[in-house]
Amino acid sequence: MKALLAILVVAALGGISYAYPQYQLSRDATCTGCHTSPDGGGMLNENGLAVAGGTAWKEGSDEFMYGMSLPGWLMLDGHVRAAAGYVQPGTPSAAAYPMQVELGARAAFRGFSLNAVGGLRRPQEGGSVAHVLWSREHYLMWQQKPDENTGFYVRAGRLMPTFGLRLAEHVVYTQRFGGRPLYGETYALAASYIDPKFEVHASGFVHDPIASAVEKGDGGAIYAEARLGDHAAVGVEGKYSKGDDVTALYGGLTGKVYLPGPGLLLLAEAQMVRREITAGDGDKATQLVGYAMGSHELGSGLLLDIGVGHFTQDTRVKGLYRDCVDANLHWFMTSHVEWLLTTRIELLDASNGPTGAYALAQIHYRI
Repeated sequence: MKALLAILVVAALGGISYAYPQYQLSRDATCTGCHTSPDGGGMLNENGLAVAGGTAWKEGSDEFMYGMSLPGWLMLDGHVRAAAGYVQPGTPSAAAYPMQVELGARAAFRGFSLNAVGGLRRPQEGGSVAHVLWSREHYLMWQQKPDENTGFYVRAGRLMPTFGLRLAEHVVYTQRFGGRPLYGETYALAASYIDPKFEVHASGFVHDPIASAVEKGDGGAIYAEARLGDHAAVGVEGKYSKGDDVTALYGGLTGKVYLPGPGLLLLAEAQMVRREITAGDGDKATQLVGYAMGSHELGSGLLLDIGVGHFTQDTRVKGLYRDCVDANLHWFMTSHVEWLLTTRIELLDASNGPTGAYALAQIHYRI
């Protein structure tokens, strides 16, 4: 039992992936077409399970535990992820990254549902073994049309404020530096309206005062997206966060275009961030963050993503920036098993800075 606990604790030390917006315009107009959450990610609904099975190389049962019998009001899912490969943050070395061990549950009654995701996290300094157990998300949701995927949604609890493209890979610059970092969940009151032609998300939030929070400020976020015909969308985003040490204001635009002929989806996000150090001399910095991706289904369960990113840490300082080129090859072997080869080349100040890189093989098992 102690050995098993040790393995599970180690497995909590890595990262978490969320949704694949690569499928939004190619498969459905909205994220709610496949997910129970209004902003995508997390638990799959009946259509989402069908999409997962339809895109996989090998057919099989798509449901939780391969068809485990559950009462109609209850949905369960779970995720286990790990990665290993080569990294070069300056010195080449082999690496292994346990990433995720979590279970999710949704109990629904008419238009109300209680949603929770629980699992393991990095042990807290000075904490007991029990501190590795936590709930990353837990919220109560009201849905105006419980049998559909449009209309009003209201959520209250611990969740990630809806903001930006919401790509699966947390290392994407607009995730990491642009207001949606890994473990950035907050306690929030959030409202969303979903329509096939547009969607709007707004939330007010406070940081978690108990758990070790990545988001240390209180504030609000908004994201609005309009569909342009069947195969394009544009969005606008904003977020304000005020903490004891840092106040940050984010603003940006998103764009998505699906080209049915080649089966290519193009996504892009650009942000401007204004950070103020509220302690000390009150220094202010303007940052620029951008990411663009092209995604193409190759058949046989294969999905290829090519992305480029840019982050200027402070526009006042020449050369204080980084660029990256990413290539990710997903193989959905079954609707439960995904293999991923993820690679990156990163330049820190391309004129004379060091080069970083990694190539990692990841396994994702959906229970």
